[in-house]
Amino acid sequence: MLVQNREYVKGKYDLSKLKAVEDLVADAVEVNVPFNNPITGFCAFTHKAGIHAKAILANPATYEIINPADFGDQLGLDMTDAQIKQCTAKIKAMADVRKLAIEDTDVIINQFYHNLNSETEKPLLADLTLEEKKAFAEKEKELKGEPEMQKVDSLADAHTNGVVTDHA
Repeated sequence: MLVQNREYVKGKYDLSKLKAVEDLVADAVEVNVPFNNPITGFCAFTHKAGIHAKAILANPATYEIINPADFGDQLGLDMTDAQIKQCTAKIKAMADVRKLAIEDTDVIINQFYHNLNSETEKPLLADLTLEEKKAFAEKEKELKGEPEMQKVDSLADAHTNGVVTDHA
């Protein structure tokens, strides 16, 4: 309907509230909303391939029949690039420990974000066995030892402390 008559739909509905309504319903029925959900998902309007991304930059209508701005911020998770990289690294480390379902990934992303904004840190996945917790801690140590992760950590620390430096 949005594609056929964008102005009618925007006049009738506040599309920027779609994610809030989705979250409200998800909380009420106690389910996690997948990060790859159409329109409201974290990756719904992400483009990465070379020529494809270049075409989007030149003319977004080339591949986007729906304007992402109509829907506001998809996930409502305000994270820096460095924090997103940290979260991704944690997902990769967890995937090395055990097989992850899409729902597990959603829980990790949401818990990581919660931990960024909370005084008390909660585990990324509540149902980890003792063995999995130990293996995850080891994988995190391995990642912290890698030069790229050290750079990400220092960028995240600088951002958290309000100091922005160039580590290029």
